[in-house]
Amino acid sequence: MAKTIVLTGDALTKKLWEETLYRDILKEAYFSRFMGKSSDDLAQVKEQLTKQKGDQITFGIRMRLTGTGVISGQTLENNEERLQTYDFQVVLERYRNAVRDNGALDRQRPVYDMDNESRDAIKGWGVEKIDQLSFDAMAAGPTRVFYGGTATLSTNITAADVITPGLISRIKAWAKTGGNRQYVPFRPIKIKGKSYYILLVHPEVVYDLSQDAAWSQAAREALPRGEDNPIFAGADYLWDGVLIHSHENIPIASTYGTPATVHGAQCIFMGAQALCWAWGERPSVVAEEFDYQEEHGFAWRMTAGVHKPVFNGLDYGSAAVRVACTDVTL
Repeated sequence: MAKTIVLTGDALTKKLWEETLYRDILKEAYFSRFMGKSSDDLAQVKEQLTKQKGDQITFGIRMRLTGTGVISGQTLENNEERLQTYDFQVVLERYRNAVRDNGALDRQRPVYDMDNESRDAIKGWGVEKIDQLSFDAMAAGPTRVFYGGTATLSTNITAADVITPGLISRIKAWAKTGGNRQYVPFRPIKIKGKSYYILLVHPEVVYDLSQDAAWSQAAREALPRGEDNPIFAGADYLWDGVLIHSHENIPIASTYGTPATVHGAQCIFMGAQALCWAWGERPSVVAEEFDYQEEHGFAWRMTAGVHKPVFNGLDYGSAAVRVACTDVTL
């Protein structure tokens, strides 16, 4: 009887392991729930450079047609409307990190398996790196900022200018029109025929929402039950068509107001295509041996680019929201 045997060192085994690792990493990364290959996804992903040479990928956006068209009795020929498009380049970067032990005796001493712990640690670092790159890109240099309360600048935010349901609804109304077309209107994410925006906040901001007198029981129980779409996974609240997610990577500071002592957070309001991810080489973990196999090391590596899209000098699909918030560490 002939049997097909796949050995540990077989190339197919390696490919399968790397693919499984890649999927596990994305599953664990918080921002992965927003990623997809379509321009209708919040974080659009392109993978062309995993199979071809190059160090940047161009993302394009087509603006809405604004003409009025023609009616009966009018000629359409020579009254056509031209497409208006913009493009945005994402440049790839190389990211690596590694851990290395001190030799066989050091691996022998602890009660835990040092190789397994090292591998898990470097994998966990990679997951956090993917998320941190995403949050950093979204927070960088916003061109449109909303403020809590009556504040109009970071320097005049007071401790009372926390997030409110009214502020969330106001931002949503602005996003639907782009502030009367000053910006490109935000495209919502469509899930089973319904439209949603995403508001990413710090956990301290969620705490302030929970203390708001207007935050009714109905709002806290409004999340669709049984919804298996990953965008709903981990959402804290749903308010007026805005899914509210919290994450500790949202930047906080105690330098708002005048004097600069007000504790606050810069949250992110997002629609479709608010973030652009480009892969050059998917994440992988490499095992290495040193000094005649005495020492073991594990390295994480990936080639990728992530940026917030800017078209015609303005952020596309996202806006910053700066509010005061309770410092729960006090």
